[in-house]
Amino acid sequence: MISFRDIAVTLTIVAMLPFCVARPWFGLLAWAWVAYMNPHRLAWGFAYDLPAAMMIAVCTIVGYPFARDRKPFILTRETLLVLILWGWFTLSTLFAMYPEAAWAKWEETSKTLFMACLSITLFQDRRKFRLLLLVIAGSIGFYGLKGGLFAMLTGGKWMVLGPPGTFFEANTEVALVLNMSLPLTFYLAREEERRWLRNILRAAFVLTIIAVPFTYSRGGVVGLAVVLGVLFIRDRARLVLLPIALAGLVAFSMFAPQQFFDRIETLTNYEEDASANLRFMTWRMGYEIAKDRPIFGGGFHVFRFRSTYDIYLPEYPSIAHDAHSIYFNLLGEHGWFGLALFLALVASTLTSLEKLRRLGKRNAEFEWASNYARMLQASLLAWLATGAFLSVAYFDLGYQLFFLTIILKGIVREQTAPSVAEQIPAPVLVGAHPVNRTSG
Repeated sequence: MISFRDIAVTLTIVAMLPFCVARPWFGLLAWAWVAYMNPHRLAWGFAYDLPAAMMIAVCTIVGYPFARDRKPFILTRETLLVLILWGWFTLSTLFAMYPEAAWAKWEETSKTLFMACLSITLFQDRRKFRLLLLVIAGSIGFYGLKGGLFAMLTGGKWMVLGPPGTFFEANTEVALVLNMSLPLTFYLAREEERRWLRNILRAAFVLTIIAVPFTYSRGGVVGLAVVLGVLFIRDRARLVLLPIALAGLVAFSMFAPQQFFDRIETLTNYEEDASANLRFMTWRMGYEIAKDRPIFGGGFHVFRFRSTYDIYLPEYPSIAHDAHSIYFNLLGEHGWFGLALFLALVASTLTSLEKLRRLGKRNAEFEWASNYARMLQASLLAWLATGAFLSVAYFDLGYQLFFLTIILKGIVREQTAPSVAEQIPAPVLVGAHPVNRTSG
């Protein structure tokens, strides 16, 4: 069946391809749009299986060597940790228990990291950087707008889900994605000068808050509480957020269906909940794998095979399942060192963002950077909190946040006077310009 959506999506993507070659930074914007919004999955016919991301990525890579606006690679503490973690993923794949499945996942993860690396050299410009943020926020915010309206129009009787055939099709995954988008829409609206776009971002923020509980994801509700708490505590607009939150809570309690409260009640009765017990089982298996293979772990997709459970948890006669946690996922698949590298990357990123946030408070010239730092902090914390109960250790947007932090540090460093520059970690630019060897 050929629909207007199929034709519109296909023509749009094909029309973008020449621009991706001529302007690779535009290609990365198009790639982000396809990666986070998955517009082809909203079609019903031939466009549904269109390899849109691959087409855009190939054209972008072809044009990249000829891009005149490329800037030197930024080498910071976070850059080194990402590259080391990527290398560790490679080593653990070499020693994986299921090599064929592991290499397939390694290839998928490497594509994401490679495209994110290209963004470092093409978005060291405040205007382009903001465009990238708007594309990401708009791509995910679309589902927040849609989900919030759907929940209101149906009285919350139906579960909010993501687009079919995508990573975030299921309720728990779409809750994670929406939680991570909240800080983006909130702070981008604050920085937006165009009234129409500012209002759209604000609407996406409010409707996303409504949509998350109606994913019926308990982890999503926990993540929502975390991200709203961070926004409330760390932002000077708390006096505005408080009445909005209270009004929303009252309105929500009035029309939320009983099945929602029955679902959330299982947070306190987790001993009797099969889903919670399944999580405890998979977490234990991640620990057992790491005990047996502490250096490299079992490799990508080790949780997906029934034979793994036969080895480490033979007393559980269940089918193979995901790890249900970022942390136990990394522990079981990449060992203790892999988990330690990831946690070091998270700690380094949060520390750098905190320094950038404080810089903006001391220097009005960089208030915009302070807002972006708050935004990235809150989004990262939403991923870490919601992901404690989900197998999202390799989610694209999570790693994109690390690279966005690297780019933000580079932009601020370039625009900062030497006397102020000492207050933030110093990136090293590797490429056409002399290398600044101040440690980052």
